Amino acid sequence: MEGDLESTRSDITSGGDVVPQPLFDAMRELLWVFSPDDARNVARDLVERLGGTISDSDDLSASAIPIDLSFGAGPPILPHAAEHSVARMQLERYLPSFAIDVRRILQLHAEIERNQEDASLDSLTRLSNRRMTGRALGRLQSGEIVMMIDLDHFKVVNDSFGHVAGDQVLRAFGRALLSTLRGRDFAGRYGGEEFVVVLPEDSDPEPFLERLRELWTRVRPYKVTFSAGISLVGDDVTTALVGADAAMYRAKNAGRDQWSWATERDHLEVPSASRSVHANREASHFVAYSRLEIPEGHEEQFDQAFRDRLGAVDAWPGFVALEVWADTQRPTQYSMVSWWTSVEEFQNYMKSSDHRLSHDRIPTGSHRPTPIEFHRFESWRDERRRLR
Repeated sequence: MEGDLESTRSDITSGGDVVPQPLFDAMRELLWVFSPDDARNVARDLVERLGGTISDSDDLSASAIPIDLSFGAGPPILPHAAEHSVARMQLERYLPSFAIDVRRILQLHAEIERNQEDASLDSLTRLSNRRMTGRALGRLQSGEIVMMIDLDHFKVVNDSFGHVAGDQVLRAFGRALLSTLRGRDFAGRYGGEEFVVVLPEDSDPEPFLERLRELWTRVRPYKVTFSAGISLVGDDVTTALVGADAAMYRAKNAGRDQWSWATERDHLEVPSASRSVHANREASHFVAYSRLEIPEGHEEQFDQAFRDRLGAVDAWPGFVALEVWADTQRPTQYSMVSWWTSVEEFQNYMKSSDHRLSHDRIPTGSHRPTPIEFHRFESWRDERRRLR
């Protein structure tokens, strides 16, 4: 009776077929396999528990079974068992299907990793995309360094040589940024030709920018320079990017191809691109907003579509300014906010009562949407466009 119980514990019956306990255990361990190294270890343990041994592929003696169990982790390895033995019979029976299952699992994990990478990286530059950059900015700590980097005269490349050339520049600059990063440095594409870099506490950003400039000068496909703003993160981490943005535009005003440190005043002021319309915005009498959703990975297409429409936006009667605000808690949710001289001008433009239902005065207090810099689209006729 005891022997029968032991036999039940050592083997598993499935569909009338007796599956050896070592194979059952190995299949269960595959649930925790995430790499070829993991799979190789599980396979080695299975072979040994079934009575075989493992050796490298150069050992082609009669005991070798021609199934590579390395799964790409190092040189090929083969299972061995004496001819006509029970161990060889079991290995030849079960290892082929086991190896197929392992390869399927590894392929699935590789696909998952690729999908995760695609969801977090900008497809053109291979830097962190807008969503991941927003998360990095949301985790800023006092003492860290934030830099806003913008390519100078990038629009000239697009206008003179086409968007293919522009993409070539962005792709090359992304590679240069990646090559300049060290340790815990972070770099992401903020949008268009703007990039954000975050350096850890006690870092010196100027040697970073010097290394980047030296590399970029050697590898750039067109004679495009960059300007940068540097901001030290203080107790109010939310102002760091505003300060870096203001410092960057001061560097552009000073002649481009240089960088500037943010001042205390920079952290408090509206970015320079917004100042030309800020006073008018404050004097407007009606503010409207509507909700919109931009699927993850499509922010750049939205950006370009909005830029293409700005000429028409500027011609709206009674229109003062337009911005898009991102919801910091929901990465795909945005608010489109517009300022008008009067509610009548807004209603005349919208015409349709159905359209007006999606707009209202902007909420105040705790219900006010949380603005972070997605893009300030107010008017590309202003200083921001001139500086490009």
